[in-house]
Amino acid sequence: MLHKIEMDKNSMMSCVKDIMEETLGHSIPLWNPDLKFTDIVGWGNNMTVSTVVALQKKLSHKLPDTLLDDVVTIDDLVTKASQASETSSAGAPKKLSERLRVFSNFESLGEDCEFGLVQQRAGILHPHLLRFSAASENSADRLPHLMMLLKYRLHQLEKPDFLDMFLPEEEWNNVDPEWRIRHKMYKWSTHTGLLVKNFPKETISQKIPDFSVVIEFMKSQFLRELELGRKVWIWKSGVPSSLVNIKKLLDILKNYGPNKLLWVQNADQDHPPGTIEKLDADLWCGYIKKPNEHWKGHWSEDADWLELLKNTLQIYPELDSFSGAVANQNINALPQDRRSEQDDAVHVLSRLVSQQLNIPNLSLGSVQFPAEISGWDSLKHVNIIMAVEEHFKTSLSAEDFDETQTIQGFIGVVNRLMQAS
Repeated sequence: MLHKIEMDKNSMMSCVKDIMEETLGHSIPLWNPDLKFTDIVGWGNNMTVSTVVALQKKLSHKLPDTLLDDVVTIDDLVTKASQASETSSAGAPKKLSERLRVFSNFESLGEDCEFGLVQQRAGILHPHLLRFSAASENSADRLPHLMMLLKYRLHQLEKPDFLDMFLPEEEWNNVDPEWRIRHKMYKWSTHTGLLVKNFPKETISQKIPDFSVVIEFMKSQFLRELELGRKVWIWKSGVPSSLVNIKKLLDILKNYGPNKLLWVQNADQDHPPGTIEKLDADLWCGYIKKPNEHWKGHWSEDADWLELLKNTLQIYPELDSFSGAVANQNINALPQDRRSEQDDAVHVLSRLVSQQLNIPNLSLGSVQFPAEISGWDSLKHVNIIMAVEEHFKTSLSAEDFDETQTIQGFIGVVNRLMQAS
């Protein structure tokens, strides 16, 4: 068993350095505490989460769920981690972070990965079909391609014969280029997480059937979400869109259900950052601060996204449909008979997750978010949900799917399935 210890800040800095270099597979040049994570070549967002997970395993005190909030440099991370005090699992129920609550009310329609990464950094790891995708390789074609995709109800999007693996030009110069999977007719594509160094060109096509299953699952969830119309859909593009086309997009969305659309544009002199305008029934335009410098050019900062979407929910509170009541439930506050049922659900879910992640003797009882578990990414989340559905011979509802954002919410879903079976 790993011996957990208390560390001072210097010891923790050394420990974090070792973890990060082990994660990267090589030493980090010009290492210093003020180094920004975004300046480390080859470093990705998931690696930061993995570093926190590995650090938590070495510490005797619980790191806060908000640890990565506003963390930019290595020193930011180590300072917050070293200041964290031990918390009691029997204490008051933890509230979901404000970022998680706000961002959970919205979903991107997939112009690119910008808002998906914002959500991921806030702790939203459950998968979504369009979160890390692009409707076309050409930015100018993405809105018309998205509308075509929606008009045809994503017909045959998951069929293996229509899918191929490819390397977009932007991946050519990356330290670890990643394969994308693309639909030959729609030109829609999404990330796979499969690196070229691990899956050479000669064998990568063998992974297409696996991703076909994943795409089919996420397509089903996406269509259910469209029919329910609970989320506010976001369209933000690096290529200017016309109001006429935005209204056409909303009309297509409304063919599915009572959907709402937030069109996000860069702020200007007449529209300061955070401004919200209602353009029509179920259609809003929000203005976000344009960053001075970013590798994608038109991508905005997380804090600016939070400001805009918080303002949206404050001005139009009817759009705030996210409820964390079930996810925030404290098992210790339940009556004895209910606590026993919940413990059984913890055992069942822990066993299924343990099998999918290949982590022996995993217990989820004191875990709050999937990001705390090493190896639990979006694709694994799909596999875990499918394993739960197979175990209970049923399909999760869209409401159930939302609750899997947190471990306690996921346990609540399993508990209900156990009672119904």
